[in-house]
Amino acid sequence: MKRSTKISAMMHKLLIEREMDGFSVVELRDAFVSTDNSGTDPDEARRMVYRQIRRFTDNEWLRIEGKGREKRYFQTKQFKTLEVSSKDETTRLSLPASPDYSVLISECSQYRAELEIVLSEIDEYQSVIHRFGELETKLKPLLEQAKERSAKLLGKVNVLTNTLNTISEQVKPC
Repeated sequence: MKRSTKISAMMHKLLIEREMDGFSVVELRDAFVSTDNSGTDPDEARRMVYRQIRRFTDNEWLRIEGKGREKRYFQTKQFKTLEVSSKDETTRLSLPASPDYSVLISECSQYRAELEIVLSEIDEYQSVIHRFGELETKLKPLLEQAKERSAKLLGKVNVLTNTLNTISEQVKPC
Protein backbone atom coordinates (compact mmCIF):
# COMPACT_ATOMS: atom_id res chain seq x y z
CA MET A 1 0.00 0.00 0.00
CA LYS A 2 1.43 3.34 -1.05
CA ARG A 3 1.80 5.88 1.73
CA SER A 4 0.16 9.27 1.26
CA THR A 5 2.43 12.33 1.14
CA LYS A 6 1.23 15.15 3.35
CA ILE A 7 1.40 18.70 2.02
CA SER A 8 0.19 21.95 3.55
CA ALA A 9 -3.52 22.65 3.39
CA MET A 10 -2.79 25.84 1.46
CA MET A 11 -0.87 24.03 -1.30
CA HIS A 12 -3.39 21.19 -1.35
CA LYS A 13 -6.23 23.65 -1.88
CA LEU A 14 -4.39 25.59 -4.59
CA LEU A 15 -2.56 22.87 -6.52
CA ILE A 16 -4.90 19.90 -6.10
CA GLU A 17 -8.38 21.33 -5.59
CA ARG A 18 -8.01 24.42 -7.80
CA GLU A 19 -5.62 22.60 -10.16
CA MET A 20 -3.24 25.55 -10.50
CA ASP A 21 -0.31 24.96 -12.86
CA GLY A 22 1.99 27.35 -14.71
CA PHE A 23 1.65 30.05 -12.06
CA SER A 24 3.89 32.81 -10.73
CA VAL A 25 4.51 33.50 -7.02
CA VAL A 26 2.22 36.53 -7.18
CA GLU A 27 -0.59 34.56 -8.87
CA LEU A 28 -0.36 31.82 -6.24
CA ARG A 29 -0.28 34.43 -3.47
CA ASP A 30 -3.36 36.18 -4.85
CA ALA A 31 -5.20 32.87 -5.12
CA PHE A 32 -4.24 32.04 -1.53
CA VAL A 33 -5.32 35.45 -0.19
CA SER A 34 -8.66 35.16 -2.01
CA THR A 35 -9.36 31.75 -0.44
CA ASP A 36 -7.88 32.51 3.00
CA ASN A 37 -10.43 33.86 5.45
CA SER A 38 -7.97 34.90 8.16
CA GLY A 39 -7.15 38.26 6.60
CA THR A 40 -3.51 37.42 6.04
CA ASP A 41 -1.32 40.36 5.07
CA PRO A 42 -0.40 40.06 1.34
CA ASP A 43 3.32 40.42 2.10
CA GLU A 44 3.18 37.67 4.73
CA ALA A 45 1.09 35.53 2.35
CA ARG A 46 3.76 35.96 -0.35
CA ARG A 47 6.43 34.74 2.09
CA MET A 48 4.32 31.75 3.11
CA VAL A 49 3.61 30.85 -0.53
CA TYR A 50 7.25 31.27 -1.54
CA ARG A 51 8.45 28.98 1.29
CA GLN A 52 6.06 26.30 0.08
CA ILE A 53 7.15 26.76 -3.54
CA ARG A 54 10.80 26.40 -2.49
CA ARG A 55 9.95 23.20 -0.63
CA PHE A 56 8.12 21.84 -3.65
CA THR A 57 10.94 22.72 -6.05
CA ASP A 58 13.49 21.14 -3.67
CA ASN A 59 11.40 17.95 -3.69
CA GLU A 60 11.15 18.21 -7.50
CA TRP A 61 7.38 18.48 -7.35
CA LEU A 62 7.49 21.80 -9.21
CA ARG A 63 9.76 22.84 -12.07
CA ILE A 64 10.72 26.40 -12.88
CA GLU A 65 10.62 28.08 -16.27
CA GLY A 66 11.80 31.63 -16.87
CA LYS A 67 13.85 34.02 -14.79
CA GLY A 68 13.20 36.84 -12.36
CA ARG A 69 9.64 38.13 -12.39
CA GLU A 70 8.89 35.98 -15.42
CA LYS A 71 9.39 32.74 -13.43
CA ARG A 72 6.54 30.29 -13.73
CA TYR A 73 6.10 27.09 -11.78
CA PHE A 74 4.71 23.88 -13.27
CA GLN A 75 3.67 20.65 -11.59
CA THR A 76 6.02 17.78 -12.43
CA LYS A 77 4.99 14.24 -13.37
CA GLN A 78 6.42 13.14 -10.03
CA PHE A 79 4.00 15.45 -8.19
CA LYS A 80 1.04 14.39 -10.30
CA THR A 81 1.68 10.72 -9.45
CA LEU A 82 1.95 11.34 -5.70
CA GLU A 83 -0.85 10.36 -3.41
CA VAL A 84 -1.23 13.56 -1.45
CA SER A 85 -3.31 14.56 1.54
CA SER A 86 -3.58 17.83 3.37
CA LYS A 87 -1.36 18.18 6.45
CA ASP A 88 -3.66 20.52 8.32
CA GLU A 89 -6.94 18.89 7.36
CA THR A 90 -7.17 16.69 10.46
CA THR A 91 -5.95 19.33 12.90
CA ARG A 92 -8.38 21.90 11.54
CA LEU A 93 -11.27 19.48 11.86
CA SER A 94 -10.42 18.70 15.47
CA LEU A 95 -10.30 22.37 16.48
CA PRO A 96 -13.52 23.92 17.67
CA ALA A 97 -15.13 26.25 15.18
CA SER A 98 -13.15 29.45 15.46
CA PRO A 99 -15.00 32.70 15.81
CA ASP A 100 -14.79 35.35 13.14
CA TYR A 101 -11.93 37.62 14.17
CA SER A 102 -12.58 40.15 11.41
CA VAL A 103 -14.47 42.17 14.04
CA LEU A 104 -11.19 42.61 15.91
CA ILE A 105 -9.46 43.79 12.74
CA SER A 106 -12.14 46.40 12.05
CA GLU A 107 -12.15 47.54 15.70
CA CYS A 108 -8.38 47.92 15.62
CA SER A 109 -8.59 49.99 12.43
CA GLN A 110 -11.34 52.14 13.92
CA TYR A 111 -9.35 52.77 17.14
CA ARG A 112 -6.23 53.61 15.10
CA ALA A 113 -8.19 56.18 13.11
CA GLU A 114 -9.64 57.68 16.30
CA LEU A 115 -6.16 57.77 17.84
CA GLU A 116 -4.80 59.68 14.86
CA ILE A 117 -7.62 62.22 15.22
CA VAL A 118 -7.01 62.67 18.94
CA LEU A 119 -3.26 63.05 18.39
CA SER A 120 -4.02 65.75 15.82
CA GLU A 121 -6.28 67.45 18.37
CA ILE A 122 -3.46 67.40 20.93
CA ASP A 123 -1.05 68.93 18.41
CA GLU A 124 -3.57 71.63 17.54
CA TYR A 125 -4.34 72.45 21.20
CA GLN A 126 -0.62 72.80 21.85
CA SER A 127 -0.21 74.99 18.78
CA VAL A 128 -3.10 77.28 19.77
CA ILE A 129 -1.81 77.52 23.35
CA HIS A 130 1.66 78.36 22.06
CA ARG A 131 0.32 81.07 19.72
CA PHE A 132 -2.27 82.48 22.13
CA GLY A 133 -0.89 82.11 25.64
CA GLU A 134 -3.90 83.89 27.19
CA LEU A 135 -6.10 80.87 26.23
CA GLU A 136 -3.93 78.37 28.10
CA THR A 137 -6.10 78.26 31.24
CA LYS A 138 -9.23 77.59 29.18
CA LEU A 139 -7.65 75.08 26.78
CA LYS A 140 -5.48 73.16 29.27
CA PRO A 141 -8.41 70.99 30.55
CA LEU A 142 -9.39 70.16 26.97
CA LEU A 143 -5.77 69.26 26.17
CA GLU A 144 -5.63 66.97 29.22
CA GLN A 145 -8.89 65.26 28.18
CA ALA A 146 -7.49 64.67 24.71
CA LYS A 147 -4.30 63.19 26.22
CA GLU A 148 -6.38 60.82 28.38
CA ARG A 149 -8.44 59.74 25.35
CA SER A 150 -5.25 59.12 23.37
CA ALA A 151 -3.84 56.94 26.16
CA LYS A 152 -7.04 54.86 26.30
CA LEU A 153 -7.15 54.49 22.52
CA LEU A 154 -3.46 53.55 22.37
CA GLY A 155 -4.13 50.88 25.01
CA LYS A 156 -7.00 49.47 22.95
CA VAL A 157 -4.91 49.49 19.75
CA ASN A 158 -2.03 47.72 21.53
CA VAL A 159 -4.31 45.02 22.99
CA LEU A 160 -6.04 44.34 19.67
CA THR A 161 -2.74 44.36 17.74
CA ASN A 162 -1.17 41.89 20.19
CA THR A 163 -4.30 39.72 20.09
CA LEU A 164 -4.34 39.65 16.29
CA ASN A 165 -0.61 38.84 16.19
CA THR A 166 -1.17 35.97 18.63
CA ILE A 167 -4.07 34.64 16.57
CA SER A 168 -2.06 34.80 13.34
CA GLU A 169 0.87 32.94 14.98
CA GLN A 170 -1.49 30.15 16.04
CA VAL A 171 -2.92 29.82 12.52
CA LYS A 172 0.46 29.68 10.72
CA PRO A 173 1.46 26.17 9.64
CA CYS A 174 4.64 24.86 11.20
